[in-house]
Amino acid sequence: MKKSLLMASVAGLAAALPMQAQAQDADDQAGADSRETGGPVIVVTARKREENLIDVPLAITAIGAEEIDEAGIDNISDVALQTPGFSFRQGFGRTGGGEGGASVRPAIRGMSNILGAANAGFFVDGVFVSGNITSYQLENLERVEVIRGPQSALYGRQTFAGAINFVTRKPDNEFRAGAEVTVGQYDHQEVSGFVSIPLQEDVAALELNGRYYSFGGDYVNADNGERDINDQQSWNVGAKFRLTPGDNLEAILGVAYGEDRDKGYATYKFGSENLNCFLPEISGNYQPFFFLPSFTIPVNENRSRGYFCGEIEQGDRELAYNNDELEELGYRGLTRNYFRSDLTLNYYFDSDWQLTSITAFNGSENVNGFDNDLFPTDTPSLSIGGSRTHDFSQNVRLLSPQDARIRGLAGAYYFRQRDGEGFNINTSWTSAELGNKYRLDSADGVNNWAVYGMLEFDVTDQLTISAEGRYQEDEILASDESDGDSPAITAPTNLRSETFTAFLPRFTAKFEVNPNLNIYAAVAKGNKPGGFNDLPSDGTAASVADLVARGIETFDEEQVWSYELGTKGLIPGTSLSFNVAGFYLDWTSQQLTQSQPYERTQGDFSTVPFIVNAGASEIKGLEVEVFGRVTDWLDVRVGYAYNDATFKDFYDENTEELLDTDGEPSFLDVDFTQPNPADTDGPNGQVAGNRLPQTPVHQLNLAGTVRFPVSDNAEFFLRNDLAYESNRYAQVHNLARTGDSYNWNIRAGVEFGNLTVTGFVDNVLEDKTPLVITRLFDFNRGMLVPSPGRTTFGRPDSRFTFFRDFIVGAPRKRQFGLTVNWRY
Repeated sequence: MKKSLLMASVAGLAAALPMQAQAQDADDQAGADSRETGGPVIVVTARKREENLIDVPLAITAIGAEEIDEAGIDNISDVALQTPGFSFRQGFGRTGGGEGGASVRPAIRGMSNILGAANAGFFVDGVFVSGNITSYQLENLERVEVIRGPQSALYGRQTFAGAINFVTRKPDNEFRAGAEVTVGQYDHQEVSGFVSIPLQEDVAALELNGRYYSFGGDYVNADNGERDINDQQSWNVGAKFRLTPGDNLEAILGVAYGEDRDKGYATYKFGSENLNCFLPEISGNYQPFFFLPSFTIPVNENRSRGYFCGEIEQGDRELAYNNDELEELGYRGLTRNYFRSDLTLNYYFDSDWQLTSITAFNGSENVNGFDNDLFPTDTPSLSIGGSRTHDFSQNVRLLSPQDARIRGLAGAYYFRQRDGEGFNINTSWTSAELGNKYRLDSADGVNNWAVYGMLEFDVTDQLTISAEGRYQEDEILASDESDGDSPAITAPTNLRSETFTAFLPRFTAKFEVNPNLNIYAAVAKGNKPGGFNDLPSDGTAASVADLVARGIETFDEEQVWSYELGTKGLIPGTSLSFNVAGFYLDWTSQQLTQSQPYERTQGDFSTVPFIVNAGASEIKGLEVEVFGRVTDWLDVRVGYAYNDATFKDFYDENTEELLDTDGEPSFLDVDFTQPNPADTDGPNGQVAGNRLPQTPVHQLNLAGTVRFPVSDNAEFFLRNDLAYESNRYAQVHNLARTGDSYNWNIRAGVEFGNLTVTGFVDNVLEDKTPLVITRLFDFNRGMLVPSPGRTTFGRPDSRFTFFRDFIVGAPRKRQFGLTVNWRY
């Protein structure tokens, strides 16, 4: 019934209120010329130079400043809703320092990940952002470019699925200013503004911008009765100074500072009591200590922890987070401060060569306060920890004249990132040291250097070929961190490093059928370096040694070869642009996650997630995008993406345990090469043919704006945005899934010259599809499972573990609001 209603709504939307505005109007094009049909030319810098979107042999979605305002795009998740083949889910609020995982999980063309560095990189004016991007403000942008497919050749590390580049405005000779105020349901308040001032004509200009954002929370907290789940606050300021002392030199200095202050986010434990498949076979209870007759542990005859098969639904589930207890200790769910700075120097030679230098320094400090239980309690289980990171980068490149038949660029790049001092907070509510800060230091980091280049050749007036390449070395630094249960800082130990080298090429060919139609082909290689898993600092020596012996202290580099064939251009007789691309990705050594239990020095047990390498995966896909102006009163954008992302070869030990019936492991070694003759049910952990987790097969976005005048100086507009994503599996088993999601937003308002008043409704259908499902354990329900050669609690051939559970991220509720926007 729900799907029928939604599809009827979609049909009505497509027929009556179709789609959305052009990615950039004439104001955004900065004087760009037009094609034969009169359609606007969209300028992008996806290949480190200004090019017309139609001429770039890559799949790119460009969203301009006008569209950002019109669609109410507020963050990177909103950008993803407009982009076929790009999915971004914030499953745990805005937590995390940018290291990927459930909090920062961009997936382009089905290339998802669960832990570790993100598969797609974020950039601001070409500068790699190593920190969290989820609260980055978009008010100072000229456009956003989402570049799909491996971009390692020109962008480097962490872009082997794609790159998202934020291009900010440049101040110039024109005085500009703007302000926006938003008020909405759930105590939503937002104020932003900017002013661009020409200090000296043709010589110096300055832009200042700022933003304050507050959201009071949309879920009632069962722990305190207050509506403070998803409570968020942010403020940021920025400045950009542009100096052009002559015709040949341009210098642009940008600085930004921001703070985020969030309470607990909307997540809940699914509950091990709801498991419905592959259940443990409990044969009795084991009493390890005769003097504690009430302490018993269930004994499982197989190794399965149980699982849930099917769609996890939120329903009217109660949410809880110990916000009050965190604040008693002086902390929140998230406290983050960040600083970003960059200096760009462009020197334009009289011979039309261009030399560019980009120097950047970024730093951030994150403090996260996690509620481990997620249910109402006066004695909560909390984890509070802080971390710091900073990075420095230098990029230098030389660009040849672009009107030559043979042209290119060459560059060199250096990147250095270091994690700094951190701390943990004692949250034992029976301790006299409650709230004490125990400090630690880290030697984790990255050293990356690279040389890169591109050569492009017009073979004929219609055929252009290009070759790009990047040679890079990534040195990954790791250490063991411990707070030492001491306020004095504890130095890191076990310092180690690993270097990964790679040559990353890309070859493209473009054939211009006519000035409004191009066909292109591209072959590219991408990579993401390997690294080190963090071993538990509170584990016993024997438990940690066992983890090391199983070979999961390190993980290898992953690689992908991408093959793409596409066409892009203008639909004859219209102002509609299109881009169609088919692709095949051959992905090897994919980095995925497995959780393993270990014994803590305190005598109890916990688990730790590790990154492991899958054998091989493949992705076959198709993307279609159409956008532009249909009539004077109707603008549209339609996008569809199909991603058939499956494993070709991956033996997953957790899957083997899940399907176990005889209690015997299928292999005797960590590399799964020595079969266990005692295993009667055979190896069954192969997941070849299963879909990759945390990524949808189908994505559809429909957006449109209808405009008509209501007076001589006023124009009414109505905008609809609908984004559909098919279900996602939580893990490689393809058992628990999210269900399909439908995100429908409506905006309507009136423009009075420079003033626009807009009313909006977000999540019109109040879709409750989980954002993310993350597999974990129910730490309140332990069990003993068969494990030959081990002894746990005095019982031989056994291992202690827990029943399976899941943590689920809930989406924002439906929200009404009003925005007033002024531009001068």
